[in-house]
Amino acid sequence: MKDRLFVEKRGSIGKDFINSLYILFKTALIHDLKNVALNSTVDKVIEFIHLLLAEDESFSLKVVQEHLFIDEVKIKVDIENFLASMFLIEEMKKRGVGSITFSTHLSIDELKRFIYAFISTDLKSPQSFEEFINKLTSLAVTRITIDRVKEEVENFDHVLEDTREMAKKIYFKTIAVASEIMDSEKLKNSAGIKKAKRLVQSMVDVMLQEESTLLGLTTLRAYDEYTYNHSVNVSILSIAMGQRLGYHRRELSELGIAALFHDIGKTGLPLELLNKPTEFTAEEWELMRKHPVNGVKTLLKLKGLQEQAIRMIMVSFEHHLNYDLSGYPKLATPRRVSLFGRITSIADCYDALTSARIYNRNPFIPDKALSFMVKKSNTAFDPILLKIFINVVGIYPVGTLLLLNTRELGVVTKANPTPTNIHKPRIKLITDPEGNEIDGNVIDLSENQGRSIVRSLDHRKYEINVSKYFQ
Repeated sequence: MKDRLFVEKRGSIGKDFINSLYILFKTALIHDLKNVALNSTVDKVIEFIHLLLAEDESFSLKVVQEHLFIDEVKIKVDIENFLASMFLIEEMKKRGVGSITFSTHLSIDELKRFIYAFISTDLKSPQSFEEFINKLTSLAVTRITIDRVKEEVENFDHVLEDTREMAKKIYFKTIAVASEIMDSEKLKNSAGIKKAKRLVQSMVDVMLQEESTLLGLTTLRAYDEYTYNHSVNVSILSIAMGQRLGYHRRELSELGIAALFHDIGKTGLPLELLNKPTEFTAEEWELMRKHPVNGVKTLLKLKGLQEQAIRMIMVSFEHHLNYDLSGYPKLATPRRVSLFGRITSIADCYDALTSARIYNRNPFIPDKALSFMVKKSNTAFDPILLKIFINVVGIYPVGTLLLLNTRELGVVTKANPTPTNIHKPRIKLITDPEGNEIDGNVIDLSENQGRSIVRSLDHRKYEINVSKYFQ
């Protein structure tokens, strides 16, 4: 078995290779292989192939169930590479390909011929794999070979437990579907929303089995996918609150789908406004504050969802109103914000405060975000629901980096459900007392008398990626 540093390095290069290969395939579908637009992309793929060939004369990109491997090293899926991973898995399976092996002395021209064979294979043919093989032979591609998808499941040590893997798959698929719906014309009918609803129902099922698994995934962050990443996180946090309120599965699904599309009104705003790296002007803030009403207008076009559409419209309109109605949009006649609206506003604010966005590069660490929100209890937030939310995420929420009295560092993996022990979460030890990184045990601080929390730390200052402990 290779050592941990080798696996981590191989996995990191493998992620870059998969992303560059994905870009190459997508570019080749648009441009002719002789087009200069393809050259830099091909060069990038060759660069990563050479890095992966540094240790051996060949390596294989493999599909095992719903995962990609470089030889026996599993490629972790995260925000930056989930679209690339999903694309390659799907396209390889369509052609009956289980592995692609790259060998030394592969030239740029041969890589281009392989790409041509790949994208020109007739996917409607039941013999697509044989056709692919024949194309490679006729094009004299010898340093890239393919093998069929194997029916049996290969035994790799790095495949994680089913629940966590299923949760990640659902999480990333929900981001992909949300972005697809918001960025296309599919919102004009209910088909896309129904697809998203099925994924939200799957999230509810995972939440009912193991709440901390999904809550851990909300620590994943990406600047360029912020809107969709944020929307899925708000959905998960809202479902977790609904579960504490005793909602049944159907009600949790309705809450989750409404929260998922709470920011649908932002799709009509200019990208340069959403991605502006500096402070908004007064005019820009005025435009931004219109997104709740824009969301209502967008959702009113939906047909076939009846009551579900009404809940979605309410949440879109209300999530910035504030508990005391001091937010926006301003109401002509005061009224009570709906329960779904009050839940979503709390989840929305917490995730926004703890997320690095284009216009917010210095987010709060989780416990400081909660302290900020507590100060706005009974004004911006329903005080009872805020207490329930704190009970869900804990005083030290999932993903918080903690310094212990033993000088060890730990990352919170699960809040303590017992109110008297809410300040004693379950944590994973990630360094020893000397500061050396370790793959430590998960311990429950309420049962560990020798360790106590000194304070929370900003993981960014220590260049620690806390999200990797939930992948």
